[in-house]
Amino acid sequence: MKNLVLAALAVAAALLASPARAQAKGEIAQALTAAPPGVAAGAAVARMDASGRITELRAGTNGWTCIPPNDPAHVGHRNFPACFDKYGLEWIEDFFARRNPNPLHVGYSYMLRGGWSWSNTDSSARKLAPGQKDYIRIPPHIMILGARAADNSGFPSGQANPDNGKPFVMFGGTPFAILVIPVK
Repeated sequence: MKNLVLAALAVAAALLASPARAQAKGEIAQALTAAPPGVAAGAAVARMDASGRITELRAGTNGWTCIPPNDPAHVGHRNFPACFDKYGLEWIEDFFARRNPNPLHVGYSYMLRGGWSWSNTDSSARKLAPGQKDYIRIPPHIMILGARAADNSGFPSGQANPDNGKPFVMFGGTPFAILVIPVK
């Protein structure tokens, strides 16, 4: 009888875990599309909530961490995967916590599925500015996350609507300045 109960509990646990495991598998697959195959192969994958808290879904071996979109079934407006190196992940955690990033650390990120932002000038924007008709669309790109590097890059900065077909600085003149370099 005891073995039958243990077997039933094991089956129930497996059935309950299957949807979560399938969701994690989908999130991992989506996250890895943000980086080139050579980076994605050894990257960790972690889910990030709206507060910037991270939950690891897969361990990595190469120092990169890929973050899936919030809804892996729908990659689109406000929903793109990204991959970060060590300092890039540190930067994004600081961004969500609204802490100034370490100015001596330069991070790197891939967003090969593209991305978006509410604003190109206001890092704290969480909705469109009055009169702004659409969010900032960003084609597939890499980012250099570090205010000093971005602000000293010589690329256009401070534009409300940047030419997203060329490199530009997002959030220029702030501690969250990023150099965005389109790759397509």
